[in-house]
Amino acid sequence: MDALHTILKTHFGYEQFRLHQEAVIRRTLEGANSLVIMPTGGGKSLCYQVPALMLEGLTLVVSPLISLMQDQVSALRENGIAAAALNSQLSGDEQDEVLAQAEAGELKLLYVSPERAVHPAFVAWASRQTVALIAIDEAHCVSIWGNDFRPEYTRLTELTQHFTSSPIIALTATADAATQADIRQQLALQPCETFVASFERKNLYLQVVPAKDRFKLILQFLTQHADSAGIVYTLSRKSCEELAQKLSQAGYRAAYYHGAMGAMQRAEVQTAFQRDELQIVCATIAFGMGIDKPNIRWVIHYNLPKNLESYYQEIGRAGRDGAPADTLLFAGYRDVTVLKEFIQRGEGSETFKAVQEAKLQRLWDFTQTTSCRTNLVLNYFGEYRESECGHCDRCLHPPVKFDGTVIAQKALSAVYRLQQQVAARLLVDVLRGSSSRAVTEPGYHQIKTWGAGKDIDWQTWHHYLTQLVDLGYLGIDFTQGNRLTLTHLSAAVLKGEQSVWLCQPQELEFESTARVQSIDKDIDPQLLEALSNLRRDLADAAGKPAYTVFSNATLEDMARRKPGTLEAFLDVSGVGLAKQESYGKAFVELICARVPEEERQLQASKPVPPAKKTTAPKSDWDMGQLGQTHLETLDLHQQGLSLTEIAKQRDLSPQTIKAHLLRLHFHHREVDISDLIGPDHISLIQRTWQELARPERIKPVFDATPEDISYEMIRYAVSVGLRT
Repeated sequence: MDALHTILKTHFGYEQFRLHQEAVIRRTLEGANSLVIMPTGGGKSLCYQVPALMLEGLTLVVSPLISLMQDQVSALRENGIAAAALNSQLSGDEQDEVLAQAEAGELKLLYVSPERAVHPAFVAWASRQTVALIAIDEAHCVSIWGNDFRPEYTRLTELTQHFTSSPIIALTATADAATQADIRQQLALQPCETFVASFERKNLYLQVVPAKDRFKLILQFLTQHADSAGIVYTLSRKSCEELAQKLSQAGYRAAYYHGAMGAMQRAEVQTAFQRDELQIVCATIAFGMGIDKPNIRWVIHYNLPKNLESYYQEIGRAGRDGAPADTLLFAGYRDVTVLKEFIQRGEGSETFKAVQEAKLQRLWDFTQTTSCRTNLVLNYFGEYRESECGHCDRCLHPPVKFDGTVIAQKALSAVYRLQQQVAARLLVDVLRGSSSRAVTEPGYHQIKTWGAGKDIDWQTWHHYLTQLVDLGYLGIDFTQGNRLTLTHLSAAVLKGEQSVWLCQPQELEFESTARVQSIDKDIDPQLLEALSNLRRDLADAAGKPAYTVFSNATLEDMARRKPGTLEAFLDVSGVGLAKQESYGKAFVELICARVPEEERQLQASKPVPPAKKTTAPKSDWDMGQLGQTHLETLDLHQQGLSLTEIAKQRDLSPQTIKAHLLRLHFHHREVDISDLIGPDHISLIQRTWQELARPERIKPVFDATPEDISYEMIRYAVSVGLRT
């Protein structure tokens, strides 16, 4: 194991790096600049914390929030790493002490705000130190194209210019192509390599509903989330206070949080939430960036956020531990009107305001899309793909699609003939054959596709264009007046090599979001509960949140491995030397007291799998998602055709059609399967599966059941049992 992996295990307790982390770290160690785009919870911090421990000198970390600094510093100290933060909450003497520690070489990382980082006195002080690395967190704040532009970030070159031999690493969770380019330019990161991890959060379920009966639906939502922690984001301070009061009256441990509260009051709410003393925080956007609480199970947007970047950052506060989490967004156009007023009353330039309005429109498109919501977000950030995500309301309960290839070809052809120079509104005017001045003056009425879509109304055309963007066949260039552009997927459609399936607009409806988490059979739930209680007691005694002791994932791996010695305890994922020394004795003693030595030795002799991953490997019980072939079968079934007739018309075997119908029924489509499988069959299959110790494969169950039971019947019955 090289030095890099040794540090990863020794200080952070992990055996392997995540995607891009190691490449970023090695580039930093070579003295080169990097821009890192990783989703919330994707492991950005390790990209600069690991090299900070390997390089000689001090690492400066620019961070915008005091709470964010404090969380990072606290976590580093827990892992035995010397770190500190300079902020306004420290007295003058305390600040002098931090600077003295840094000067003496006693600190490896020093966190500062952007305002302090560019202050002449601090720049002069830093210039006298050996600065090994400069990390700029929340780097999207440097760009007017980003979702949280802060002018002080644009001055950071006043600091970095003094350290031309020190590598710079800029990090953010959300940045589209325009924002990425602006970050590199504003921070003078040349040369620079950009690392973009997938923006997809596979453990998050995305759902959007109309902004009607919101409080009633929230109460319905909360019945599915018992005592789990969550955040409700609102647009105004008044609504966040009123909502917190209503939830408290309904029996929930809820409080509000917004920027008009005193610093001490905000800190009390945040601390209570982190320690699980509060279940729900109703908040404005002032809350969240500094919250590193891993067990938030849901996020609700009571109002629209201002753009997709904000939305994705805010829902990213749920499920940071990798376990399933739910998100719910209430969509009402009145919020669009209010947010537009906010933009226009702002102090930004007209260019900045135009960009923010365009981003707001794209968020509204997200709420109205009839295709995969995750893909819309991915495509927005430049991660184009066609396959559906399987964890949003549109994928799990999709609208019926139709072959929209000709419509797509008309739109893409018009974009091509207009030389990719017009935005959606003008493109629709061209397709509908408008004779307005905006169309005729540039000569757009002379192109071949002018009027090619006059049979489709304006609003429906806008829905289709939104879907084409969502599907990755069109892009939007926000830096050039939101003009529509072709992508690498466009050519195949124009050449007739790729079919495009579109959906008609439809009204959104609220659906249950409760999902069943698989239980690892190697984990004793009583042992896991005891470990959790011990973690809570140790955290309470130290006056800090439980998750700073160990994460839920680490406790689960501990319960799985059942380490009976300090040496074995170090093998647990998330346990480094510092935490072994601080907590190892207490946890090992508990395990030894509850688990017989024979069982511990048996477990130690097993090849223990890595800690539970966000996405479980596909098993035989995965019913998959509905594709176009299933929907074609559904259409014929709803026309009254028999199974044999459907098979004949579709030129498929009757067995394949049976499989289609069972899958359609599993995904809540109106399909009569009484002739395919009955309650007795389901009961027999589920009982057999349980008696065989719940195998992951179908064949053992197939071999143990009567001949009239097929593979698809078994898959359906077991999958239904797992879901319920």
